[in-house]
Amino acid sequence: RKRIFIDEELRQVVKRRRDFEYVLQKTESKPQDYLGYIRYEVALECLRSRRSKALHWRKRTISDFAGLRRLHIIFERGVRKFKGDIRMWYQYVDFCLRSGSTKVMSRVLLRALKFHPREVHLWLLAADRELKCGHIKAARALLVRGLRFAPKSAKLWGEFLRLEVRVACHLRDVRDSPHAALDASSQASAPAESPWAPARLLFRQALSRMASNPSACSAFLAQARSSLQEAQSEPGPADGLNEWAEELRSALAKHRPGLVESIAWLDVPTDAAADLWELWWTCEVDSGSVWPPLVDDVANFAPATVLGQFASVLADCAAKGSDRSDTAGMALVKFAAASRASAVAETAVSVLKALQTCAEASSNERKDGKEAAEKAYQMLAQRAVKEHPQNGRLALISSEHSSSSPSLLKLGGRSLQPDDASAMMLLQADSDAGSTTRQHVLEVALRSLAPGHDPHPIVSAHLSQALARGGTSAFQQACQESRQVAAKLWDFPRCRAQLLASALDAELRCCSMSMISTLASKPGLQAKALSEHFEELLRSLKDEDPAKPEWWIRYMNFVQSASSWNGGVVVNGLPTIMDLHWRAMRSVPDQAVYSEQAQRLLQQQSGGAC
Repeated sequence: RKRIFIDEELRQVVKRRRDFEYVLQKTESKPQDYLGYIRYEVALECLRSRRSKALHWRKRTISDFAGLRRLHIIFERGVRKFKGDIRMWYQYVDFCLRSGSTKVMSRVLLRALKFHPREVHLWLLAADRELKCGHIKAARALLVRGLRFAPKSAKLWGEFLRLEVRVACHLRDVRDSPHAALDASSQASAPAESPWAPARLLFRQALSRMASNPSACSAFLAQARSSLQEAQSEPGPADGLNEWAEELRSALAKHRPGLVESIAWLDVPTDAAADLWELWWTCEVDSGSVWPPLVDDVANFAPATVLGQFASVLADCAAKGSDRSDTAGMALVKFAAASRASAVAETAVSVLKALQTCAEASSNERKDGKEAAEKAYQMLAQRAVKEHPQNGRLALISSEHSSSSPSLLKLGGRSLQPDDASAMMLLQADSDAGSTTRQHVLEVALRSLAPGHDPHPIVSAHLSQALARGGTSAFQQACQESRQVAAKLWDFPRCRAQLLASALDAELRCCSMSMISTLASKPGLQAKALSEHFEELLRSLKDEDPAKPEWWIRYMNFVQSASSWNGGVVVNGLPTIMDLHWRAMRSVPDQAVYSEQAQRLLQQQSGGAC
């Protein structure tokens, strides 16, 4: 009657729905079949809604509700058949939330929890739904039931604690209102229980349940601190709240990795350890403590991964220029003097960076703090280099404050980071250019690279230095040196392939204008040389290497670009795109990775030929 769809469109809708129904009636139907049907119905309902608004239909009729009802029916059929598919339940809940079907959403969540009682997010969604409806008792009951199935879930305990904190804040406001005072005066006086007692009891129970799980304990303590800060930010008396704050502070002090005498806490994950220690020192500082007394505990008991983070926090606090900046700077100098500050090379580097930041941030009014930070920097650098003579980053830091530069030739076999190896290679090229060839320096730098790191920064530094030294000719010579070094890296096949890829990538970025001029004077000379470099790189890459499909595509792009620069004529000595395509099809195991781009190139070539 509204004429939203024409007759032909209605016939298409009936046909598509019939096809979907046939698929769903099969015994081997899948959840994707239901979701495909639902996507079609959602798109159809959106189209109907847009056209109805365009026709200015204001009166709501049965067509405005039929589409939504049909979607609910399809979802019901899906979750009834695939009860164990949690993704189907989440899709249904998300649809209810987006369509505004809140009553249906509550029923769906309860049904989903019957089949998936250990799914923590379903319990949280159900409790949050009840809270939004104002049903605090129902939300509390759902969280209690959820904790029976997942007693060590930090999320459930954290949300339960947040609920009790909200209830306590509400009870405190009601108790302190004028009407509550009049009612209390008319009744017999009795000792009033603190509104924070349930939250404190829940806090203690949660810690006892999660005592053997450091990660869950860390997440819960972070949530507890957030809830406490939220309660402290609201106006009102703090009776009972200060006691809970001290209880939280004591719990954070007891649950620090390195101090807990339990087998479960011997191997704490790095993130959990860092979070627990950061929660502790943040809580101590917020409670009025100063930084220097905290240094001893961190330096003596904290894991090595936490020490660098603590130094960075002290440096940031010292750089802010607040009232605690002086104490943070003093604490950082004291921390740098500790023996554990140089026990691990990575920790020493982090502390040195923090000292440098603190010294740079010190103003002229705090010259004593700046001098103390610089002195601590020099002493820690000297001590760390002696303790870790095989660390390249520390050797670079030490060279910044000495007249001699570190020799890269003496650092062979070290596990250097790419940036450190690049910097030392550049320093070596400047100091020993007459005695050591650049090719040998590049080889030593690549062999000194830590396993698993990409040598691209080293190659880029080598080529950039050559380009700055002698222009295009020096750049081409440096590319040739890189390939000669690659030939010597037969015992490092992955590094060899990455070296060839970096050199070829740099050549391709700089070849467009020189290619045009070369093709005009000496046709195919530089293009053929680059083609040989492509062939060498593809031979060095393994078939299962994920970079190989990309380089086949770049090879075909290069051949197409060379032909266009040559006036549309194929350059003599270069393979055709079709030849490269068939070779790549035989070489790449996962052909779907590169097929789309290859087909696009072939279509462009056929379009240009036509």
